[in-house]
Amino acid sequence: IVAGSTGPGEEKLLREACPPGVQLLCAPRKPERFDGAALDLEPCVRRSRPGEHPAGATRFLLDTIGELRAAYELGDLVVMGRSFGDLFGSDPIEPIALGRATVIGPRVDDFRAIVQAFDDAGGIVRTDRGRLADDLARLVRDASERESVAARGRACVEANRGASERHAGVLMELVKLRRRSRRG
Repeated sequence: IVAGSTGPGEEKLLREACPPGVQLLCAPRKPERFDGAALDLEPCVRRSRPGEHPAGATRFLLDTIGELRAAYELGDLVVMGRSFGDLFGSDPIEPIALGRATVIGPRVDDFRAIVQAFDDAGGIVRTDRGRLADDLARLVRDASERESVAARGRACVEANRGASERHAGVLMELVKLRRRSRRG
């Protein structure tokens, strides 16, 4: 399981919710949080300390910047961070576009429309702190459900490709109309 852009306290939540024997990689994106996250994941292997490998560690900390996309590609399942605490969620497009089944918590304020589009398509799993452990266990156990969620998510991404270009076209038309109205 890869947990991207985790927020304060989410590493502990994820460590406790992760099924036994399953590897968990957490990736907080704020360097000032790396040490606290490492404590919440103990024992863990830190990316920044390649020589240190605590015996039996199944928890990993991506305490570097610029490698999150590669980490998403490693996981069979992605949990979007900053969606279980007091922050406002993280953008789930990248792991879903990479074909990863993606789980997100209730805090999606900054990405409400995106998450709703994926939810409507059945391409994301929405959960909360109370159901997280059960949902992770089910998805780890059921490869066909993971693959189905991932496929529906990718289809949603494909169906919405080109949105930026379409919006740019609409904006350019509005600029042209405004210029014409000023001249007339």
